[in-house]
Amino acid sequence: MSTEKAKPQKPVRAEGPRRRRMGSGVASLVLLGLTLAALGHVAVQARHLDVALALGKEQKIQGELLEQRRRLKSEIGRLKDPGRISTMARDKLKMAPVVPTDIRPIGRQP
Repeated sequence: MSTEKAKPQKPVRAEGPRRRRMGSGVASLVLLGLTLAALGHVAVQARHLDVALALGKEQKIQGELLEQRRRLKSEIGRLKDPGRISTMARDKLKMAPVVPTDIRPIGRQP
């Protein structure tokens, strides 16, 4: 018999390397999540820029259409002017005012 005392051995953890791998797996998932979030943010910002450019283009078109509408209303007012119409009727169409004797009633006469 020996008088040597047996040293208690430390229990070997079978989960030691596995635990380390699980930590790196969690870190990888966190990194993946952050990467996807960053890509999503970039995509949203790119879409925002596209919408802003389209809005600017549409606002420019609206301004042009409003200006065209203003010009057309002004032209309609000018073309509807009674003095202009009378002048065109006399000069270009050789029309004269109606003489009351030239008016003939149509239909039943009393």
